[in-house]
Amino acid sequence: MSILVTGGYGLLGSWVGSYLGKEGERVILFDLRKRDLDYLQDIKENLVFFRGDVLNFPHLVQVVRDHPDIEGIIHTPAAMATPEYWSNPYQGTILNLVGTLNVLELARLYRIPRVLYVSSGAVYGETRDNPREDTHPVSPSDLYGASKGGAEFLTLQYGKHYGLDTRVVRPYFFFGPGLLPSESTFLFRNLLGPLEGLDGLSLDKGSDQRLGFTYVKDTAWGTVLAYKKERPRFQVFNIASEEATGFVTMAELARKYSDRPTEVRIGPGKLFPRGETLDISRAKEELGFSPRYRIEEAVAEYARWVQEELKRRKEKM
Repeated sequence: MSILVTGGYGLLGSWVGSYLGKEGERVILFDLRKRDLDYLQDIKENLVFFRGDVLNFPHLVQVVRDHPDIEGIIHTPAAMATPEYWSNPYQGTILNLVGTLNVLELARLYRIPRVLYVSSGAVYGETRDNPREDTHPVSPSDLYGASKGGAEFLTLQYGKHYGLDTRVVRPYFFFGPGLLPSESTFLFRNLLGPLEGLDGLSLDKGSDQRLGFTYVKDTAWGTVLAYKKERPRFQVFNIASEEATGFVTMAELARKYSDRPTEVRIGPGKLFPRGETLDISRAKEELGFSPRYRIEEAVAEYARWVQEELKRRKEKM
């Protein structure tokens, strides 16, 4: 049997595939392009690449026809809350909503019993405390959060109406190996850019903000736990670090572990209308999830990967 991971060569999808592959699962990585990722090399025999676009329904149909043994789907691709999203909200919202709808319809038509949707803590909007799944309703404070919340509702209602086993995870501001800072969202490009020696690093706002920055390995592990849990009592799980870190501290850690540190300028105020982090009590109790990386350990390990990846790419040129 196989597990289909859409966005399989993205930052989160590739790490989900890594964990599943190491557990001996056959994983189909569905994406627009294949990437040469070092952490997938040892499990290549368990991975299958299928080139496709979740907005193109015939592509999804073809992957099921080619691999009729698919037993579940982990749906990861999404437009992120970046300046590109705000400058083109239509395209980003289409991806978040219609891409998810296509995956759900595929599961309905081809009787794929389990679908896990990767949402976002952005669905909670700005909160004064750390939101829990059962005490804080979906109440997004921007269009991005609304698009993720809408996709959540589609996922859960497809499950309810058609008898699918649908689940949702809500990650929060994850980063790590798989993307260099220069390839990451504008937030991580600027905060972690010193690891790559990037210039011109600045944020208009953020010096007064703390967020639950989460290492991608923890996010992926929590996602896999949520997918594999048999007969869970709940359908929705927060997956995040319990440790909120300030933007200034994050940039300082990047400078600390860089061999060519550069300056990062961060203006006053908050950059995002978000709470600090998410309450993960439910994931701890139900899934046995607990973050394995403190923020400094995560930045230090990521710094090592960045240097190794830069060297590896240079040698391939």
